[in-house]
Amino acid sequence: MSTVNELHQDVSGKQKDEYRGYLTILGRMDWHNYDYTTWPCADLSFQDLEDDEDYDVWPFKPNLNEPHWVDLNNQFKSGIRRYGYVNKLEMPEQVRELSHDDATNILNDIKNLKNSDLSEFNDQIHEYGFSDEDHFLWGISLLDSAEEKAYDDADNFLKEQKAKLDAQMDTHIEAAEAGGLLDPINGIDMETWAAANAKIAGGMDLEEVLKIVGTEKPIWDEVSAEWTARMSQDTTFAISKVYGDAFMNSNIGKFADAGTNQESETGSPAGNNDIYEDFELYIKVMCHQNMGAAQGKDAASILQEYGLTVTDWSSVGMHWTPKMATDTRMALKMGELMEKYNAEFASEKAGDDIDF
Repeated sequence: MSTVNELHQDVSGKQKDEYRGYLTILGRMDWHNYDYTTWPCADLSFQDLEDDEDYDVWPFKPNLNEPHWVDLNNQFKSGIRRYGYVNKLEMPEQVRELSHDDATNILNDIKNLKNSDLSEFNDQIHEYGFSDEDHFLWGISLLDSAEEKAYDDADNFLKEQKAKLDAQMDTHIEAAEAGGLLDPINGIDMETWAAANAKIAGGMDLEEVLKIVGTEKPIWDEVSAEWTARMSQDTTFAISKVYGDAFMNSNIGKFADAGTNQESETGSPAGNNDIYEDFELYIKVMCHQNMGAAQGKDAASILQEYGLTVTDWSSVGMHWTPKMATDTRMALKMGELMEKYNAEFASEKAGDDIDF
C-alpha cells in the first residue's frame, strides 16, 4: 500500500462537517504517489450503491491539474457511472450527433438485442462508437441521468413557481381579511358556509345543515347570495381559496362532530383510502366518470362503485392536483393512464365489473 494511504480515516456514516478537516488533508496529499486502486475503500467491481446507506470517502483525481479530489461514493451512486468516470469514458460522436430521445431509443433497442442476437448486439455497439459493453452501458446510464436531471430541473422550477404563487395568495388573503371581505355575513363566516355546502354536496339534508349552522333558509339564501357575490367580485381569488380549503376539509367548526356522524351513517368514513396512495386508481376513477358522463351515467353513482362520495372525490382531487402540478413525471404518466382507461371505459358497458 502506498504511504499516501496512511492518511485514510473511515468516515462512513459521519456528516461532512464532522470530517471537513480530513478532506482538507486529502486535498493536499501527494497525488503523484497516490494509487486510487489501493485506497482502503476502493471497490473496483463498481457495484451500485444504496441511496439510504453511508459510504466512506474514495478520493480520485483524473487530472492532476484539477484543484480538488472527487468523492466518487457520494457523487456517483451508480456503479457504471463511477466506472466511466474513473476510466474517463466519453460519449461517442455517433451518439452525440443524435437528439436525446433518438439516442435513448436507439441504445435501448440495441440493449434488447443482447439476449436475442449477441453478435448483432456487439456489431451495433461498435457501429455507434462504443469500445465494449461497459462503455455502452455507461452511455445508456449517462442518457438516463440526463433525462432524470431534466425532470428534476423542471420539477424544481415548478415548485419554485408554486411557492411564489402560494406566497402571493397568502398576501391576497391577508389583504381580504384586512379589507373586511372575509367578515361574517349574518353571523355565518366563509369557512362555515363552505363546510355547509360540502355537507350538502355530500348528501346531508339541508334542514339538518341549517340546524347545525343555527340559521333559517331565508337567511341562508341571503348569506349564500352575498358570499357568491363577494367571490365573483374578488379578482385575486383569495375568497375562493379560503372557500376551497374549507370545502375540502369540511369537518371543521360547527361541523366537526356532524361530519363524523354523517360519515358513520353513510358507511363511508373516509371513502376509499387506497385512492390517496394509488395514482393509477385516481386516474381510473376520473376516466370512468368522464366516459360515464358521455354515456349518460351519473357521476355520483360511479363514485359509489369505488366506495366514494362526491365530497370524497373533491378531497381526492385536492390531494393529487398539487402533486401533478409540480411533478412532470406524474403529468406524463397521467396522459398514458388516461389513454388506457378511456379506452377501457369507452364502450357502454365498460366498468360494470370494477376491479381494484
